[in-house]
Amino acid sequence: MSDMAAGQLWGYGICVAAGACSGVLGSLFWFISKLFRNSRAVAWICDITLWLILSVVVMAVSYICCDGDLRLYIFLGFFSSFLLVFFTINWAASKIANHILCKKKQDSKNVKM
Repeated sequence: MSDMAAGQLWGYGICVAAGACSGVLGSLFWFISKLFRNSRAVAWICDITLWLILSVVVMAVSYICCDGDLRLYIFLGFFSSFLLVFFTINWAASKIANHILCKKKQDSKNVKM
């Protein structure tokens, strides 16, 4: 394998790992905004903070992998793994959290009676 292809494969792997970590971070911010359901300010702060962090991560990964050059495989690796993690782990975790919160709400109603 040539050095250029090996470098691109290595860069793609870094981008996939960074995207997966960012997907978990996105899920965390999503849960924080869900905890404060009626607070639009918290949702705005979470969204802006997440996108600032994602922008820095994409720029850092681009600099690490390609010396700052924009390459298609950087964005494909990053966003495909981000979306995959966000829509699988976040979906499963939200179902579990909703189940727990519904049970907790029912238990608190029983205690009040």
